[in-house]
Amino acid sequence: MQISDFLSLLAQGLIILAIPILIAFLFQWVRQHAAEIRSHLTAQQQQMIEMGISIAVRAAEQAGASNQLAGGGQAKKAYAIKVAQDYLNRLNIRVDVNTLVALIESEVQKQFSGAAPVVDDAATRSALLDKAVEAAVLAAEQSGLSGVIQDVATQKKRYALDMAFRYLSEHGLRVDPAVVDGLIEAQVMRLKIEAAK
Repeated sequence: MQISDFLSLLAQGLIILAIPILIAFLFQWVRQHAAEIRSHLTAQQQQMIEMGISIAVRAAEQAGASNQLAGGGQAKKAYAIKVAQDYLNRLNIRVDVNTLVALIESEVQKQFSGAAPVVDDAATRSALLDKAVEAAVLAAEQSGLSGVIQDVATQKKRYALDMAFRYLSEHGLRVDPAVVDGLIEAQVMRLKIEAAK
């Protein structure tokens, strides 16, 4: 065995050993960066951002699973960033792209580490509907607090309905308006009960 062959094998072995360490370091860095970002936000901002990131990641995964996106992981990442930015812009919450990327990568790791692939079935559509309604109600409340809409129940409800339908249409889900209306009413009631505790 020549020395160059030995050095080549040694280099390959070191690379193989280093890859898991680098991946673990990267995941730890993403977690720490996301925690640092969250430490500078109010609790309500954190909740809205986390919900937007979670919705964006699920939407990107759903779009990838239904072959709406070409380009694999990079296309899903770009789609998730766009969905999250659009969602947060509607709430007047500004987050720079680098921060958004770090939060999305953290959410991807949290949602899909060891998870089975997303399946387009009734349960998945139901979960997307639930998240859309929850996000829409929170968005309406946030818009009322930030002065985008007046603090009038009918305006908040209209805003929540519009946002929920926009979100659902972006993901190809058609839902009876009466169902979405009822789910929004239920979510509002749930929030009122939680606030009263």
